[in-house]
Amino acid sequence: MKKKILCCILALCMILPFAAACVTEAPVVQPPAGDQPPVAPTTPETPPAGEPATPEDPSDPETPEEPAAPPTDEPFPGRIAIITNEISQNEEEFRSAEALVNRYGENKVIHRVWPQQFAQEGEMMISILQELAADPELRAVIINQAVINTNAAVDALLAVRDDVFIAYASAAEDPAEVAMRANLLLDQNNPMRGETIVNQAVAMGAETIAHISFPRHMGVPLLAMRRDNMRDAAERAGINFVELVAPDPMGDGGVPATQLHINQDTPRQVEMLGQNTAFFATNCAMMVPLISQVMATGAMFIEPCCPSPYHGYPTAMGLEAFIPTGEFNDNDEEIMRMVDLPELIELTRAAVAEADMTGRIAGWALPNSMAMTKMGFYYAVEWINGTVPQEHGVIDVDVLRRIVADYASELGIPGVDIALAPLVIDGRTFNHFLLGIVDSIVY
Repeated sequence: MKKKILCCILALCMILPFAAACVTEAPVVQPPAGDQPPVAPTTPETPPAGEPATPEDPSDPETPEEPAAPPTDEPFPGRIAIITNEISQNEEEFRSAEALVNRYGENKVIHRVWPQQFAQEGEMMISILQELAADPELRAVIINQAVINTNAAVDALLAVRDDVFIAYASAAEDPAEVAMRANLLLDQNNPMRGETIVNQAVAMGAETIAHISFPRHMGVPLLAMRRDNMRDAAERAGINFVELVAPDPMGDGGVPATQLHINQDTPRQVEMLGQNTAFFATNCAMMVPLISQVMATGAMFIEPCCPSPYHGYPTAMGLEAFIPTGEFNDNDEEIMRMVDLPELIELTRAAVAEADMTGRIAGWALPNSMAMTKMGFYYAVEWINGTVPQEHGVIDVDVLRRIVADYASELGIPGVDIALAPLVIDGRTFNHFLLGIVDSIVY
């Protein structure tokens, strides 16, 4: 009899762990709606844990009651990679990725940068994506900006992994081609900006629009469409349109040659075209020298190429946009905090007034490049967690607008909305290629 009892006890001990393992259900955790740009880590909100699994037979006294799963603050399973340009080329995009790494940790968010000469270093870009593809925990890749050669790099990833969510921001390659590869594409509504920039310039009293670029950028379809629409809008408004060419920062002289040209040529153009000339340039490296020269000559500036209060204005006006926190990340790099957006806007307004330029400088209130990183990242979280459509080409636009609204509120500018529209080219609509635009503020 004792042997029988002992055998029963041993059998029960072996069965119970397997029964518990089979009925345990992990809770589904929703991602936080937005992210504060200051990079001090915070704990994301999580919904209540899911209901505990129900025993197969509650009336059976020998069936153990299944405990609720322990709570978790993990917003998504696996890891998300964010790829940006180097900090010297696109600081806002770099900082937006850095903020997410510092918020969620390097074990959850991977930050990689494209090579500085990306147009000539496609093989290096392919290597970066191949390295990421080898990570079995990788769930999504957010690329901001999706520069030339991004498609080839993504092809290398897709050859190994077809289960990864891919988001492009500011794609430089053919829209139809990028739409085949990415689950979500985001950009400023550059075709519409061709009109809104002119309308804003006219409202501020401009008599001429000066568009500064170079052939490589004019080979990007959406940038060329913006230029063409700007020319047409200027003609309709009855003001002059002038197209100026500057050295390509990817050329032999690099960024220094481009910036030197802007510093030297802008005063000459103001002298020839007049102070009521509104300048617009297509490259980030041009923004600081262009704003500086506009301020020095009394000309006009409507908005940066990548619209944002953080882009160009602070450096050109001697303001601090990023402040050291005194804290360091795992690579012993000091973590930077962005100046609160409402404060920066007021500091910019004061600097413009001090230069007697009130009403001649304008721009978006929302930092667009950073917003696109957040939109891509948090939409990827929703996709990973299965709370948005999984089909390629289908996007829940309301979720994106909610992400932007929450981000704007956390920045301290509640009420800012973004108008999102799908890209339409030659009658073909790309519903997962969304173009955004935000109203301007005048300093």
